Amino acid sequence: MKLAKLMTMIGLATSLAGVSAEAKDWKTVRIGMDATYPPFESVDASGKIVGFEVDYAEALCAKMKVKCTYQNQDWDGIIPALLSGKFDVIFSSMNMTPPRAKKVLFSEMYYATAPVWVAQGSNKSDDVSPAAMKGKLIGVQSSTVFAAYLDSAYKGIDVKLYPGGDEPLLDLANGRLDYAVNDILVTKGFIEKNPGCCRIVAEIKRTPEIFGPGVGAAFRPDDKDLAAMFNKAIEEADADGTFKKIEAKFFTIDIRGK
Repeated sequence: MKLAKLMTMIGLATSLAGVSAEAKDWKTVRIGMDATYPPFESVDASGKIVGFEVDYAEALCAKMKVKCTYQNQDWDGIIPALLSGKFDVIFSSMNMTPPRAKKVLFSEMYYATAPVWVAQGSNKSDDVSPAAMKGKLIGVQSSTVFAAYLDSAYKGIDVKLYPGGDEPLLDLANGRLDYAVNDILVTKGFIEKNPGCCRIVAEIKRTPEIFGPGVGAAFRPDDKDLAAMFNKAIEEADADGTFKKIEAKFFTIDIRGK
């Protein structure tokens, strides 16, 4: 009986320790970003990460009354880095796709924009069918919804994968690619800085199985409390005009997709 009682007490203590470990008091939140995706996030001349999502994250952190820090992380390794504890949340234009939802816990959607086909400025053809892409070289960032789209709908087409989100557009502008697939606002921002380099050929329909419903913050599955904090802050930012104010600083359209 004494042994049984001792084992019960040890079990209870272990259980309480587990509860205590889960109930984290969030005072600092470490945010992971792939800062190669302007105007959403990029690195300025001083080495600081800047952009729409930085400003928006700062506003959410203020509402949550937490200090947020930012870490640059390559896109290919961003989910493993989150799961290994390198940072606490991915806030980096991550589309909430079904395969990703099996690994991470997503917040509410906070924006949704169109993917697009992009051609060299001198290319006047609007045909982006699989037949028209035969013999063409298409650039896209690896491990993205854009790469998944090409893999699904354009099998057998020559695709060049890049680690950074801005690299396909740079190579397209320099004549090293025939086409690229990227976000519409990222592409428009790039064309504004490089007039005549490229042109948007066509928008791509956001099919749920490839693109998901939109972009959300990603958390470790056990960090439900942190996800709930972000969801509350996202709702407040929508309701009080905070999102709209930050959005207007970077864009001329409503990107929420709601």
